Amino acid sequence: MPRLYLQLCVIVTLLCGLMSHARAVQWQTINGTSRYKVAYDEQSIRLTPLGRLEIWIRFIPRGEADRKSAAADYKEKHYRSHLEYYEIDCSEQSAVLGLIDILGLSQVRLKRLQGGTKPDPILPGSVLENLAKRICPILDEDSEEENEVIMPEQKDKRDRTDNSTLSSDKLQQIEKLQKKAASKEATAETWKELGNIYFDTDQAEQAIHAYERALVLRPNDTDILNDQGAMYRQTGDFGRALANFEKAFSLDPYNLESLYNSGYVYAFDLNNIQKALIIWRQYIELDSKSESARQVQSFIDQYGK
Repeated sequence: MPRLYLQLCVIVTLLCGLMSHARAVQWQTINGTSRYKVAYDEQSIRLTPLGRLEIWIRFIPRGEADRKSAAADYKEKHYRSHLEYYEIDCSEQSAVLGLIDILGLSQVRLKRLQGGTKPDPILPGSVLENLAKRICPILDEDSEEENEVIMPEQKDKRDRTDNSTLSSDKLQQIEKLQKKAASKEATAETWKELGNIYFDTDQAEQAIHAYERALVLRPNDTDILNDQGAMYRQTGDFGRALANFEKAFSLDPYNLESLYNSGYVYAFDLNNIQKALIIWRQYIELDSKSESARQVQSFIDQYGK
């Protein structure tokens, strides 16, 4: 399965990329409350058309008494934990609680509660304030770079990931895969893995090249086509991005990732809303119940009027 769906540009450290798909949820712990241990899913972060950051937060009771209290609050005796979906407005310091998923044993969802649509202020010292400090971009109004004119070639250099900022673990993984890919026994999977780690470290050009080598050996792999298409989009090559997504869908008419990605590029990169609506409605015909479908439906509701 492809690793990611297309998404909007996220904060400075999360360049234009893709919505989390078949990869492990990455929970990052933040300061909780007296009642709950709290973490957020960093893979769920993406920007909405309204400029808010979407995110899922997990709440786990600290003890049995806290669990029973929460079970009573949510009227669900099998309650073990819950997830809350928020849209956070960093500039306004407000948030909308959209959904609450009540989870039982083995993380089985017991029920879903609908939130509201009206933003509420983020309270000082709250979980949301702690979270906003983590995920909202830092805007330094006194920065000397604020009024700096950036030439295209300068921007190019700034967009490339500086290896000095990568962890030693990531650097070791890259070096290991580079050596493996350089051998005569290199397989499509080797090149794909190298492309994936370049993808994860925001090295789009390197990822495109690695995925291209993988496609030479496995030209009809829809996962690789989608991931390389995402990297083409990150570099601004929307034509090649669409070519990849459309080829993936032609190979697999149930490939939801490619449909989502194509619709996104047409709508938000090429400003072709009518074409995007056709693709989004096609998506809903194939999937109407997932979280991704919910987002697609929100696009249709907003732009299809």
